[in-house]
Amino acid sequence: MKNTMLKIARRTPFFPYLRAYHALYRKQGLGCIKTRIISSSKKDILERRLHQLEKVCRDSRIHFNPGDRFFYSIDTGIHVLETEGYRRLGNLTPDYGLLVERGLEGIEEMIEDEPGGYPDILRRALGAVKLYLERCAEHSPEIADKLRRVPLKPAETLGEALQSILFMNSLIWMYGHPLIGLGRLDSILKEYHEDPEESRELIRDFILSVSSCYEFKSNVLPGDTGQVIVLGGEYNDLTRIFLEVMLELRIPDPKVVLRVNSRTPDDVWELSYRCLREGLGYPLFSNDDVIVDALSQYYSRSDALEYATSACWEPLIPGRSSDQNNLANLNLLEPLEDALHGFRGEFSELLERYRQELHRYIDDVMENVESVRNEPSPLLSLLFPDCIRNSRDICDGAGYSINGVLTVGMGNLINSLLNIRRLCYDEKTMNIAEVEDVLRDDFRSAEALRVGLELISPGYGMDEDEVVELTNTIIQMLHDKLGGRYKFGLSSPGYITLGESTGASFDGRHAGEPLGVHISPLKFTDGMSYTEVLNFAAALDYLKAFNGGVVDIMVDRPFLDRAGNEFMALIRTGLRRGVMQLQVNVLDPEVLLRARDNPELYPDLIVRVWGFSAYFRDLPEEYRELIVRRALEYSEHGGYSG
Repeated sequence: MKNTMLKIARRTPFFPYLRAYHALYRKQGLGCIKTRIISSSKKDILERRLHQLEKVCRDSRIHFNPGDRFFYSIDTGIHVLETEGYRRLGNLTPDYGLLVERGLEGIEEMIEDEPGGYPDILRRALGAVKLYLERCAEHSPEIADKLRRVPLKPAETLGEALQSILFMNSLIWMYGHPLIGLGRLDSILKEYHEDPEESRELIRDFILSVSSCYEFKSNVLPGDTGQVIVLGGEYNDLTRIFLEVMLELRIPDPKVVLRVNSRTPDDVWELSYRCLREGLGYPLFSNDDVIVDALSQYYSRSDALEYATSACWEPLIPGRSSDQNNLANLNLLEPLEDALHGFRGEFSELLERYRQELHRYIDDVMENVESVRNEPSPLLSLLFPDCIRNSRDICDGAGYSINGVLTVGMGNLINSLLNIRRLCYDEKTMNIAEVEDVLRDDFRSAEALRVGLELISPGYGMDEDEVVELTNTIIQMLHDKLGGRYKFGLSSPGYITLGESTGASFDGRHAGEPLGVHISPLKFTDGMSYTEVLNFAAALDYLKAFNGGVVDIMVDRPFLDRAGNEFMALIRTGLRRGVMQLQVNVLDPEVLLRARDNPELYPDLIVRVWGFSAYFRDLPEEYRELIVRRALEYSEHGGYSG
């Protein structure tokens, strides 16, 4: 009945609007009633998307605060209607360097000088942007002269370069593209840096501008904006200034990813430590010495050296790749349930059966993914040079389009398999049928067993050969199926939402409970250490699994006060040995417990979630509870083993 009604509803001309308002209601509540839908009746998809851009540029409301250094206006009351059957591009980073260096007029000169076809679409898109730029100048008399210069022309100063980025960034947001990164700003802007104090003030105001409209930009959770500033790789004064400004402002957004390598200066490490010590949750450390080699399998070496990240941690090439790096979340526990059903055989045969079920599961997931096409975007295409040179839209004309998927539940899978091998094959105290019965019953009659399964040793996150070998075996299974077609990684934002729909697992997890968080122990217990976790992570095969591989650890602030230098030395050693990416939550357990009971009394408490920082008070209760539980585990059982 439900499916029949849905089919009938889809035939009505109002269905796309109802669907859009329903999505907005889930995000904004009753405030969505005031939202204006930007639609188009054009039949051709390119013409429709161009028409929507023209309407955004013509009709969006403009706001400028007198006295502001920069113009940054986003009409949060509009929503550009998605095209059914298409996927709107997001989770990527435009080539803001192209905009800053050439300006819109220089970009226009790159467009093929032929009438009709896609070059005409690009010229019309530029015309719409210029119209909007003139409207903005008329509404902002204090800085009208600046807006009539940039982004039309190449930037000549740091202030002009930042204004160019802000203008196009705001328009991309209004055009409906989610989770748009800011790129390698210290690299893009280094030629415009002259006076340190002036640069600091300009960057401070830039950060405050781009951090506005926080709720409008947030995707699934508050703070999930995808606004990533990537610093480092090569280091300059702006690398340090950006970190210093973020430390001063103490705000969760935009997020910062720091590319680190053997050449990272000590003072940059020190600034990073100070940010972590303040509980900002950033920077996320991204290891060039691991990632560039992995990326070079799919991209040219020169492009790999210029990598940034998608919304959280997935590497891509700014302005060259339209990669959609989180097309799907693969729940690695699902195939295990199917593999166990009715199984009788040896452990090696169970692994082979799991491989078959995993590959079948991937086929099912990717069939749905591949049935949806990318929606064109004339606006984004203006900031992707390959699209301009080839006269093709970003939906199919970027330099690279190597999509990726995420995996979740690796730790739960590994511990489940280790427990099965120990109890069913080594000790022979259970059989597979009994394992199935226990899981089906959600441990209701086997609490002692469940607790024992949780405390497995060795387990996921421990530097033991059997754990590392089994994890890399699963990575190989994934690579055998996905390699060459899709990138995949070992981190995912789906550990709570997918856990809610996943039955009990033989790692001691109840049905509906969260899955493991990234590359970290499922439960931090006595005998575990940060050293062991980092050694385990450094031994994983990131040449195959590089679409995000984040070690996620908790540190209590009192511990960091006692052993801050030792902890940072440990982090640096772990990255040098081969850890791909790492993020740290530094929290005071006592403050966290009080904030759990009265979050409104701690409005400025920042925590790390998935791959972004957010205010603790803004998070749903289930996320707050998980953060508190993990923080208390790390605090209770220490973690540092020198």
